[in-house]
Amino acid sequence: MTANPFLTRKSRPLVVGHRGVPRLHQENTLAGFKRAVALGIPAIELDVRLTRDGHAVVFHDPDLHRLTGTPRLISSMTWDELSKVRIRRTIRMGLDTNGNAVIQRYEREERIPLFTEVLAEVARDVVINVELKLDVQRWWPIEIGAVAAKLIRDAGAEDRVIVTSFDVRKLREAKRSHPGLALGFCFDDTMLNFASGLLDRLPPVNARLGFHDRHPNHHARRLLNRILDSHVIARFLEARVVGADHTLVGEDTVTMLHKRGVAIGTHTLFPIGSSTGKPLAASASTEREVARLTELGVDWIESDDPERLLAVMDRVAR
Repeated sequence: MTANPFLTRKSRPLVVGHRGVPRLHQENTLAGFKRAVALGIPAIELDVRLTRDGHAVVFHDPDLHRLTGTPRLISSMTWDELSKVRIRRTIRMGLDTNGNAVIQRYEREERIPLFTEVLAEVARDVVINVELKLDVQRWWPIEIGAVAAKLIRDAGAEDRVIVTSFDVRKLREAKRSHPGLALGFCFDDTMLNFASGLLDRLPPVNARLGFHDRHPNHHARRLLNRILDSHVIARFLEARVVGADHTLVGEDTVTMLHKRGVAIGTHTLFPIGSSTGKPLAASASTEREVARLTELGVDWIESDDPERLLAVMDRVAR
């Protein structure tokens, strides 16, 4: 088995197309993933969910409304039903850094792919960050972990894939099914915002996040940075990778995780919009942030505009 590019030390971060190349093709589609290959993007990120009859499909949202106009949950539909649905040409991509609505228009409709199709089509040409989606509507079921792990193993793609999630239980299920997979917990910089009222009354946490300290809820972000640096959650999972919002990566984060043999990636730079309604950090769209993360030595950076990120990385390297 060859070394997984996500895990190996590199002279610069791996550029990852977040959900493919969403500026050119609808997110999480075969057209977008194939375009990433054609553009020379070395890696992609995609999202996996289960249909009602147990098929793993590549789709971000729990329901179809934003991308297809159909107000139904993925988990309530069979693959036969879902295979007939098309992702529309005009899509609301959420809010930009100024809070303005972003609309993206594409040349044609696209279908929703099976995870097995994506592995068969592009796993030999790009490496893949497979995110097992956190599903509030179906919180208890965790079988997606075992299903995804089996499909990766059957495709012989273990050395080309990492499996990440915000749901520890799904990651543990994937590990139980296939102990050799490279797993990683994901950190969102809003995870502790529910406790901001309390945290803001406590003494500041000693964490250096640079200009990100000026953001709202910065006490919560500093505490998350400490948890990230400590590797406590990843140790529980015996994880080899960790993903985090770039705003949580401080001056010592990469060094501390690398000492523990853990690779770290960040998301999401040059974003089109926030489809979840989460405010975007202004720094996400700056070359300065690319340079900062590159200098710190992160292992990969996800982007909605991987072409631009590659060009900026070339300039930073010179």
